[in-house]
Amino acid sequence: MDTNRYSSQLRPAALGVCAALLLGGAGFGLGCLYGQVFPAPVSIPALPPIASLATPPETLPMGGPEELLANPQPALASVPTPEPLRRAGQALDIDRPVVGGWVSSRFGQRMDPFTGRPAVHRGLDFAGVDNSPILAVASGVVTKGGRAPGYGNFIEIDHGHGWVTRYGHNASNLVTAGDYVKPGQTIALMGSTGRATGTHLHFEVLYRGRHQNPARLLPRDT
Repeated sequence: MDTNRYSSQLRPAALGVCAALLLGGAGFGLGCLYGQVFPAPVSIPALPPIASLATPPETLPMGGPEELLANPQPALASVPTPEPLRRAGQALDIDRPVVGGWVSSRFGQRMDPFTGRPAVHRGLDFAGVDNSPILAVASGVVTKGGRAPGYGNFIEIDHGHGWVTRYGHNASNLVTAGDYVKPGQTIALMGSTGRATGTHLHFEVLYRGRHQNPARLLPRDT
């Protein structure tokens, strides 16, 4: 039984009775009017506390080459996959580049973890355990492998039809330029080389030389 509900209904009547005893019939009307103009307060249950992040945002593993923004824009534009390529079955179909792990920083504008200034992050960061496997997301030919500014140990794979993927901050590379790789093949081990705040993979997707948001191409459960 909702006792608060009934008590809120009886309170104006009780006030009316008391007023009637003191002021007569007019007092009863005033008491009822009070109950309508100033209804009893309704109790609102307290909201549960907001869960804190397991890892504070300032310590999330992220990094990578970034372009500082003098005038930050609302969003970073990317080039959609042209419709003719989709009809021809040539759009890039990719798998997840890591086993396990979790996304620690997304594609687009963010605060640079080193400078604290607005910057463009042109990839997707996957945090994980040291030396966990990094996988080729699709078949292709390794075009670059070695050290690169900002990326640390770095691999670039050409998948044809204008599509390229990049993998940075690797602890070590397991393939070299000229190697042909298959989807799911281990190409490197996760690390924190280069411009990185912790162990993670900096993953990029480019179409005809322009960066794309990898989240739009990866499986939905990534």
